[in-house]
Amino acid sequence: MSRSVLLLLVGLSLAACAHPAARSARSFDQIQQLVAGKTAAEVAALLGEPDARQPLLADDERWVWWNYTYLDGANYPPEIRGQIVHLEITFESPVLSAEPPVPREQWRVSGPLGVSYSLQAGRV
Repeated sequence: MSRSVLLLLVGLSLAACAHPAARSARSFDQIQQLVAGKTAAEVAALLGEPDARQPLLADDERWVWWNYTYLDGANYPPEIRGQIVHLEITFESPVLSAEPPVPREQWRVSGPLGVSYSLQAGRV
């Protein structure tokens, strides 16, 4: 087998094993700081529309961006450091019984624990 064919096969094998790139250049921690206290409209302007919107109890709503960011830094165990994760942001309605209801665009990130992540299935 020629050297160029061997290099091509090695390159293709490495490409197949590589993790897909995160959609954002920002780390999870950077995004967490960026969106703190922001409204849903502000978050959508910063990050784009989410891939999914999930209604929660008490009229809250979770937005999910798949394969959006990565875990960076000493805050994470070595086995997940650098891993690409799904970004999840929970918004809460400012007033549950307001008439008329507060538009969803004005809902805010629900406190310091309102920004979280989930690992991709099958990755650890």
